[in-house]
Parts: sequence; structure tokens; C-alpha cells
Amino acid sequence: MFDLDKAQRLSLTVQVESRLKSALILGMLKPGARLVTKEIAQQLGTSITPVREALLRLVASSALDVTPAQAFLVPAISECHYQEISVIRKSLEGMAVQKVTRKINKAGLMRLNQLKESFLSAQKVSVEAALKANRDFYFQLFHYAEMPTLMELIEQLWVRIGPSFNYLYPRFDEVSSLSHNYDSLIEALTERDEAGSIAAIHKGITEDFTILLRQYRG
Repeated sequence: MFDLDKAQRLSLTVQVESRLKSALILGMLKPGARLVTKEIAQQLGTSITPVREALLRLVASSALDVTPAQAFLVPAISECHYQEISVIRKSLEGMAVQKVTRKINKAGLMRLNQLKESFLSAQKVSVEAALKANRDFYFQLFHYAEMPTLMELIEQLWVRIGPSFNYLYPRFDEVSSLSHNYDSLIEALTERDEAGSIAAIHKGITEDFTILLRQYRG
């Protein structure tokens, strides 16, 4: 019974962590925001223990900060740090898409086209909807690489930079005009063009950084 209780608690902790990661990736949590364990537990309809454990797991992966008073904070990311993460993303995501280019099938291409259309529709709704659709597209793309460790590393980077996307929320016009190079990426994947696929991924990362750079430099 003890082992069963422990397993159930761990499963709940993982679920809470997944919800928090999603909120971070989508920029729903602003840099510098304080996360109150009790409030999160109430919002998710769970007890405090799995929430606290999930927050501690995110601290361990550098997705959150914790103060000496045990307050959990969404870290602010400097321009220099964001640029560093962008360089690493280009390497890891380029590796993933290179693998995908070699093995993706017609069903995979069809699914990516569907997700592209979902993104275009989401752009007309809100920044949050567009960011979610963008996340869904790219995470499905990386999933096709069938490299779970690489996928985990990429997700960790998205979680770290996600809070910076909060600055995009007042910039709906800019976000709604982004194409994220979906067409050129899907075309390169269709033609088994590894260099073209990698170039499309890199261009998207560069364009995202360019928009956020305006926030950093005011």
C-alpha cells in the first residue's frame, strides 16, 4: 500500500510539473512572478504536497528559482542568456530536424500541415493560442526524430525561455504576422533536404530572438 501511495503521488507530481512547464513555455508566467504553492494547488484542484514537489523539480532543472525563504520565483532571463540558449537550441533542434528529414513519412507530413493550419487559425485568436499552436507544431516535429533524450533537452530550453514570451502578449500584431517558416520547413522535409530543414529551424529561432530583443533594449 505504501508503494502504491508513493507511485500515485509521483504520478500526480509529474502531472502538476507538466502543467507548470506548459505555462512557462507559453509565457503565461511573467519573469519575476512569485508562485504560491497553496494558490496553485487550489487552481489545479490538488493537495499542496505534489505541487511543492513539482516546483522543487523545476528548481532542480533551473526552470524556477527559490529564495532562502522558500519562495518560488519565475526567473528573469538576460539578453545574453537568451542568446546563449538560442545558440544551443539551433544545435539541438537542428540535430532533431536533420533526423526527422531522413525518416518522416507521408502521414507525418500531413500531420505537420494540419498543425500549421491550426497555427494560422490560432494567430487570429490570441498570442497565447498562437504560442500553444506553435509549441504543438514543433514538439510534434521533434517527436518524429524518435530521440527522447534530445526531446527532453529541447523541452528544458523552451521551459527556460518561455517566460520571456510574456513580453509578446502586448505585441499581438507582431506575433500574428509571423510565419515561423512552416512552409519552407515542410517543403524541405518533403524533399528530404536536410540543409533546408535545418536552415528553416535556425531562421525561426533567429526571428523569435529579434522580436524579443526589442523588449530587452527597450
